Amino acid sequence: MSSDILSLVLTVLSLIIVLVAEGTYSYAAYWAFNIRRALAVRIYRNQALGVGLVSLGFILIFFDYVLVSSFNIVIFVVIQALVTAMFFFFIDSAVLDGRMSDPLLRDTIHWRRIRLWVWAIFVAASVASICIVVYYAGLIGRNLSLLPFWVSFIGSALEVVVVVIVGIIALPMTAVRSRDPYLRKQLAWLAGFVVFLAAGGPVPTSPTYAPVVFALQFAMAFCLYKSARSLAPLNKISKETELK
Repeated sequence: MSSDILSLVLTVLSLIIVLVAEGTYSYAAYWAFNIRRALAVRIYRNQALGVGLVSLGFILIFFDYVLVSSFNIVIFVVIQALVTAMFFFFIDSAVLDGRMSDPLLRDTIHWRRIRLWVWAIFVAASVASICIVVYYAGLIGRNLSLLPFWVSFIGSALEVVVVVIVGIIALPMTAVRSRDPYLRKQLAWLAGFVVFLAAGGPVPTSPTYAPVVFALQFAMAFCLYKSARSLAPLNKISKETELK
């Protein structure tokens, strides 16, 4: 009896947290796109656009897990790969844009030299992951729970090794080297988002840990919101400042 009550409490708590997290992602996307419209500096506009797209991407991932995963494994994995690629593209552009605000124009972790190699590894791993899932989908049908652990681990390893490690190393260094206070703060919040994203990787996916997973999702969404607001620290954006 007590286990049923605990399960009910965890379910309700998880539902509340996920609704708050998805609402925060939506709010972050709303602010990011509105801030982009109000700004004239190209770097700021690029960063605001990136935050908005990443926020929408994580909303898409939620619906990918809830809706798509139950009827088509291949589409599920393709959507995951596309959203991860979009996030990696944002990190790539953030590091390149951040270099322009460094008075010494330092190339963080020699990113301009290694980025093409990292992109090649990323694309190759994504294609390999999708092909393996397509192969297993033909064997087991549409039941996602029957996928071997190592097949699903490929996607997680891709995200952690390529996206998260690059983000954790490059973004803080870029923020420290930047002399633009707004861009520095924005990159710092973005780095915090990547840290929470990495922290969610080792957390088990059992129902007991669902509140922890969704709480990390809320923390990620809050970091994206603060990242967008850092580009325009005013409480309200007046119509006179919008770029017509």
